[in-house]
Parts: sequence; C-alpha cells; structure tokens
Amino acid sequence: MAVKVGNSYVSEAAYAYAKANAMSEAEDGKGKTDSGGVLKDLTEKFPDMKFSMGTRPFGGSGVNNMSIAPNILRQMATDPEKKLEYEALVYDCASLTDSLSKRKGLVSFGWMINSDGSLGAWSISKSGDESSRSLLKLDKKQKSSWESKILESLKPKQAAKKNTLGKKADVKQDLDVSTAANRAAVKLEISAAGRNAFIRARKIN
Repeated sequence: MAVKVGNSYVSEAAYAYAKANAMSEAEDGKGKTDSGGVLKDLTEKFPDMKFSMGTRPFGGSGVNNMSIAPNILRQMATDPEKKLEYEALVYDCASLTDSLSKRKGLVSFGWMINSDGSLGAWSISKSGDESSRSLLKLDKKQKSSWESKILESLKPKQAAKKNTLGKKADVKQDLDVSTAANRAAVKLEISAAGRNAFIRARKIN
C-alpha cells in the first residue's frame, strides 16, 4: 500500500525506513545542513547507488545512477519533512534498481528527481547491433506502474522492422507491376508480328 509523504507516494517500507532515520538523526543531532552533506549521507545509506547533483539524462555508467536537482538537495538539507519525503522516494528507486540490474540488454540506467519534485528515469539499451535511448516521466502517485513502464521502454522497437516489411512489400508490388507490363509488351509485340505477317501474305497472294 502506498503512503503519501509530502507530494510523493512511497511504499510502506520506504516510509518506515526514512522515518526511522529521521528520528535517529533528530536524537543524535546529525542532520546535514548543505547539499554536499545530503549527497554524502545518501551515499552512506544507499551504498549501491551512485548519486550526483543535477538532472542531466544519459550520464553515468551502470544501472544504479541517481541524480537530484540542486534545489531539492537544499530542501532536504533544511527541511526535515522534505528530507523524509525524498529519502523515502530514493529508497523505492534503489529497491527497483536491484531488479533492473539483471535486465538483459540494459546498458545503463538512471533516476532523476527534478527541480519541481517530479521523478524521471532514463535508459540506454542494446538489442543486436542497435542501441536505443529512452527518457521517461514517472507518476509518483502510481508507484506500481514504474517497473512496467520502464520495462516497456526497454523492449526492442518494432518500427524499423515494420519499415523493412513495408519496403519489401513495395518492392514486390513494383516487381508485379513490372512483370505485368512486360507481359503486356510481349503480347503487343506478338500481335504486331502476326499482323505484319498477315499483311505480307495478302500482298504475295
């Protein structure tokens, strides 16, 4: 069941995790007060993820990239409720990243928490000799749809195959038309030859 935290919907596990961390930090007085401190804190809590400031897509290698807009990091540094919200969101992203790491054909992948608080994802995948890029906007209210939307974007594109089939059909049609035209031309030549022979025979007689 999804839990609403601020403007985000997160899993119960993510909320419980972030809430426990918030309580622990409040008791210890270890809250981070700058963006760099927040990034370092996230790296310690989620060691399998690679965090960066900014939201430029298609940057980084591997499938465990997470970029966060500078203003969101500042909010996390100064507002405990925002820190709780986005840390819970990161928890859900990191959980899903583990399953994506086993995805065949996925070259690199990353999450983005944008400056308006929205969530996005990008991917670079390869199928045979062709590679494709995908940039997604994910609905934070529909967390259950994230994985299916991401996996759908990783499927090999069918457009190229359809175009190839279309070209083959056009070629076949052209050949059929060409063949029909050739047959008609042959018939005309035979008719002309017969008519000329008939005329010559009449002249001889």
